[in-house]
Amino acid sequence: MMRLCSATLAAYRRYAGLALLMSSALVPVATTVAAVSDPVQPLAESFAALALQLGRIPGHEREVDSWFGPRPAVPAPAPRDAAALAADAQALLVRIKREQARAPTGRGARLLVQSGSFAALADDLAQPHKQTFAQEAAAVYATTVPAVDRGAMRRDLQQLSALLPGEGDVNSRLEDYREKFVVPQRRRRAVFERALRACRERTLAHWKLPAGEKVDVEWDDSVPAAWHSYQGHAHSTLRINPAAVALVGQALDVACHEAYPGHHSQFLLLEQHAGPAGPAVEDSVALLHSPAQVLREGAANFGVDLAFPLAERIAFDRQVLFPLAGLDPARAQRYEKINVLVNDLAVAAVPIIAAYRDGHLSFNDAAIALQTDALIESAPALLQFVDQEGALTLGYTAARDMVRDHVRAQVACTGQDPWAVLAEMVAEPAVGVLSAAVMPCGPHAGRTN
Repeated sequence: MMRLCSATLAAYRRYAGLALLMSSALVPVATTVAAVSDPVQPLAESFAALALQLGRIPGHEREVDSWFGPRPAVPAPAPRDAAALAADAQALLVRIKREQARAPTGRGARLLVQSGSFAALADDLAQPHKQTFAQEAAAVYATTVPAVDRGAMRRDLQQLSALLPGEGDVNSRLEDYREKFVVPQRRRRAVFERALRACRERTLAHWKLPAGEKVDVEWDDSVPAAWHSYQGHAHSTLRINPAAVALVGQALDVACHEAYPGHHSQFLLLEQHAGPAGPAVEDSVALLHSPAQVLREGAANFGVDLAFPLAERIAFDRQVLFPLAGLDPARAQRYEKINVLVNDLAVAAVPIIAAYRDGHLSFNDAAIALQTDALIESAPALLQFVDQEGALTLGYTAARDMVRDHVRAQVACTGQDPWAVLAEMVAEPAVGVLSAAVMPCGPHAGRTN
């Protein structure tokens, strides 16, 4: 479905120009075939045509991330402004609701979610900031803004403080501590390539990926962080600024998030799931601002932890990455325990971002809160990203925890392998994971689509 470009959670924390990482290359990959008798098909084609039209409106080209199919049977008209597109999207949504009420189908239900999100996106582009952060999250991304357990956040900060050497505030001590784990420039490629190989090996132990699949790595100082682009035919390109893997732990984060079992693998699973006919036309267009985007980012972040649980990650650091980076392996355990706490604190940014977006916190007050409560290293840059992307930031904060909760619930209730749960989730994006509460064990255990 889409070229999934993102920074890792570490890069997100540093911001590093995250907004520039989103590609808008259209990738023709497969041909969509649908039964002519399906009454949803013309509605789906109209949806795809409107979505493609959005990517042709000046100033909104990046909204269409990728296109996986032939041009729709209903051709996109000449680009107009967002307001006109919003009106057309709303009219199509009414038609889809009417058809779904007349003859409910699973495909119709999914198209209803997609078209509702698209209509809300078009309306938001036409009338920016009309909605609150929570309203935007629900309408555009089908995502519930999670409540933050402030007690848990305080405990994480206390544990982090106990692990960090030195005196003073946690932020300063964390910054000083991380400086001791910078990989020398001359070693960064070797460290990353070894991490990428390990992420691939661990993913292939659980997922059958197509023969000949590959990720070409290009090192480019002009890229803000890490930029993944799916080229089709089981081939991806990953462009990396060496600064994005400056810390030893970032090598695994970027490799697993962007490639295995992250974005590259997500595309492969999606194509396999679709079969020879390719994705349905409504699934062939991938929008940057969409529920599927948020889900994939969260799934990619969770995939890092799935591929390398803490104990195994520490062992890999000690045996492989730290020696390769020229660092003392004896320091790996504390380093990774600190990273776990820092990553878990990412969700603490959500209420601060929401309050800032809704005008309840000034820029300066929000920046201070992000630095103090969520340990964001470049808070002003993050707030600038929020100004531009709004509730899409949930993909880099809360979505990982939502995916994790869903996987854990499914494993507990059904005994299913967590890798299988994750594969199912991304092969046909289960965006309901982002909004449904975790359900008790039963026939629909976990989060539902």
